[in-house]
Amino acid sequence: MEPLLEVKGLTTSIKTKQGYNNAVEDVSFAIDRGEILSIVGESGCGKSLTAHSILRLITSPPVYITKGEIFYEGRDLLKLNKHEMRNIRGNKISMIFQEPMTSLNPVYTVGKQITEAILLHQNVNKKEAKLKAIDMLKTVGIPSPEQRMNEFPHQLSGGMRQRVMISMALSCQPELLIADEPTTALDVTIQAQILLELKKLRKQFNTSIILITHDLGVVADMAQNVLVMYAGRVIEYGSVKEIFSMPMHPYTSGLLHSIPRLDQNVNKLHVIDGVVPDIGEMPKGCRFWPRCGKAMSICQEKQPELFELQEHKVRCWLYKG
Repeated sequence: MEPLLEVKGLTTSIKTKQGYNNAVEDVSFAIDRGEILSIVGESGCGKSLTAHSILRLITSPPVYITKGEIFYEGRDLLKLNKHEMRNIRGNKISMIFQEPMTSLNPVYTVGKQITEAILLHQNVNKKEAKLKAIDMLKTVGIPSPEQRMNEFPHQLSGGMRQRVMISMALSCQPELLIADEPTTALDVTIQAQILLELKKLRKQFNTSIILITHDLGVVADMAQNVLVMYAGRVIEYGSVKEIFSMPMHPYTSGLLHSIPRLDQNVNKLHVIDGVVPDIGEMPKGCRFWPRCGKAMSICQEKQPELFELQEHKVRCWLYKG
């Protein structure tokens, strides 16, 4: 069965005076209908840029997609013209952005912004679009939705703005939803409501979801498969069960060990030494070796391939052969 979305060898580069630096390099994955795939990693690892590249929302210049293919229902999105991409964005593929204040237009009411997306992609009139927008605001837990329709983004709290963004993304019932930190700035009660709504959307409409998050607890509860990224590259890819029970890459292990367990006494939190390297100063060989406690001499000289071990994939020399 053909996947809904298949990314092959995606490389997104930033042009500088010194040349092109790959912020996302050779990223490949696929997502089936109804699947929830989570992309995890520290800030600066290329998660959001990968998502923006899929929808061609990058700013060129200075950012360019220099290699790869992005197939959606068998069509390469990189070969579509602007009009064809506009018909897909917000309709077939929607995105919940990480920063709602910069994503919402400050000079229009939230109601106008939601109804605009509905009118653009759905065969409804203005009255029907308004009723649907109000219903979507109710769905994401916004009180007094009729009143909120007439308010501007600056009149809402950060959590409210985030929920408006989520209602916009869900308004056209997309086949694929890209959620970039969808519960940012929300309290735990609203977080649970939003995640429940995403689950309902997937169950009711068989919607596929790419969930970008730092919260591994959310990953364990929501996703079927996990893509771990570090310094712009995929370093581990597998099912939630495999990743959480048997993480193979030292970076993935570090991420999991950094979460304190409720069934153990914790005197000191585990941390991964060092920071993600700057895009223009990537180390030779494996990009993680300066922070890795298991680094070997080959790690400092040669970048490992993404080794495939049954359904589990890992980019680490520990698993060669």
